[in-house]
Amino acid sequence: MSGDASPLRMLEQSLGRKEVAPLYLFYGEEDFLVDEAVHAVIEKCLDESARSFDLDRMHGRESDANGVLSRISTYPMMAPRRVVVVREVDKLANIEQLLPAAENPRTSNSLVMTASRPDFRLKFFRAVKEKGLVLEFRRLYENEISEWARKRIRALGKEPTSEACQLIQSYVGRSLREVNNELEKVVLYVGDRATIGADDVNNVVGFSRQYNIFELQKAVGQQNIGRSIEILENMLRRGESPVWMIVMLTRYLMKLWLLQEFLGKKIPQTQLPERLGVTPFAVRDYLSAVGKFSSDELRGCFSALIEADETLKSSSMDQRLVMTMLVCKLTAAG
Repeated sequence: MSGDASPLRMLEQSLGRKEVAPLYLFYGEEDFLVDEAVHAVIEKCLDESARSFDLDRMHGRESDANGVLSRISTYPMMAPRRVVVVREVDKLANIEQLLPAAENPRTSNSLVMTASRPDFRLKFFRAVKEKGLVLEFRRLYENEISEWARKRIRALGKEPTSEACQLIQSYVGRSLREVNNELEKVVLYVGDRATIGADDVNNVVGFSRQYNIFELQKAVGQQNIGRSIEILENMLRRGESPVWMIVMLTRYLMKLWLLQEFLGKKIPQTQLPERLGVTPFAVRDYLSAVGKFSSDELRGCFSALIEADETLKSSSMDQRLVMTMLVCKLTAAG
């Protein structure tokens, strides 16, 4: 079930035409869409009843080329096609030994592979590209999440308002797996009702528009200690995880660090959204914040984040105190 027009949609259209390839390679940063692609191939090729006989699941870190060759050379038993799934095939030992299977794939079988960063200099991956279907699933930019959410909700049988989709994007962020998890909760929440509105998203996701991690990031970036403490207090009262907050603050400050580097290298401003993985609108907020920190001050922020994370995980110190001290250090850095 797709919420994405491409490349997952391309795969679904191909499978809909009964064009099942002997080789598939799905790779990229958006692991949720990679998983969706793998699932789509399995759904097309095998009924549930046949999967215990004609579906093999393997992992590159735990297997070797001989094991994969053995399974991909086996004829199907209960279905017209056998499917062998190999996760992280780029971590497979002796991967070049799979070259014969890629150059002359068995037409009754499908080898479905995922990878983080396949090396297309290797003969094996070049052969897969020639004989099979290779699709890259990049992370969507922030300005694409709302539209993806809209299509996903429609695929789940509901009609969302534009504000509902925008709220999901602003509350959850860029992880499609997390977005999808929240969308499924909202769909369950509305029951038989056909539409999903902003109130539904607010009620289920449980964030406050004024007091969420993105507002905390912005307040820290602007060195606004009062606003930062206010947001922190509200988030802690709602039961937000301090460790998760540290992760998100670290990501934000890492983008400021990268932005400093890009500005130092005189990267054109038009390239900054793609380099940072944010919308052009969001770049303005980062540009407003980046001048408030020197490189040394950002290093100090990262040290403070590490110290707070270790304290939360290894001591009995009050979490509210740990986080308040952290926010004070971050907002005093500039």
